[in-house]
Amino acid sequence: MIELPALEYHLAHGCNLSCQQCSHYSNFRLAGTMPTPANAKAEYEVWNHRILPKRFALLGGEPLLNPNLIEHLHLARACWPHSDLMLVSNGLFFARHPELPKTLVEINCRLEVSQHGTHQSYLERFREVKQTVWRWREEYAGIQIKIRQSHRGWMRQYNVEDGKPVPFDSEPEKAYRVCMQKSCTQLFQTKLWKCPALAYHAQLEAKLTLHHLPQWQPFRDYQACSSDASDDEVRRFLQTRAILQCGLCPAYRTKFVHPNPLQRSALR
Repeated sequence: MIELPALEYHLAHGCNLSCQQCSHYSNFRLAGTMPTPANAKAEYEVWNHRILPKRFALLGGEPLLNPNLIEHLHLARACWPHSDLMLVSNGLFFARHPELPKTLVEINCRLEVSQHGTHQSYLERFREVKQTVWRWREEYAGIQIKIRQSHRGWMRQYNVEDGKPVPFDSEPEKAYRVCMQKSCTQLFQTKLWKCPALAYHAQLEAKLTLHHLPQWQPFRDYQACSSDASDDEVRRFLQTRAILQCGLCPAYRTKFVHPNPLQRSALR
């Protein structure tokens, strides 16, 4: 088996929040149907006999938008039995999945709840999320839940010109050194992608009509690792550090405070 630090899988591309500069572009409500458990099983089984991620994460977008969340969780544990399983959510749709806490304990899956800002209207909603987390911790022995202060490390992922995302022009090595997604390999369309920025860029480009911007060409040229690659090719793919496309990301971590995530607003 080929080991890697982490593997991530989208249960939804869109999100109920609008956090600008999201590294998964989820604030743009990207097109694409949510995978069914059958879809996910087909993708997992292409790889789970070849690779062993230390951590396997289900996220998005917002994974709780997927109506088949509970079945997806059981499937992930069945297909990745030796990986640490993690679900990442903003928590605002806990009520849609009453079986979630019980399932998390049954399959030994950690829940990471992301806080995405300090705006008053958002904090009022998030207070309910924290109350649910506290109740689950009391009622379900062994449940693993962490609240991430995601907004504290939020950074600019791209520039904005004429209302459109445009990439940076960085030295790839420098950009790689400050990258916060360097171990976020994505499983998407049965291929392995180095990071979410590359995996979902084609959807972003289609949604925002970015085809006329030549600055994004290196992302268009990127080749993900397909399942017909040899084991040596897969290892080289996973072990490669900085690549040409890293130069389209920032070389410095520029703090970015996004507007109220409950409201959509013009890009900035």
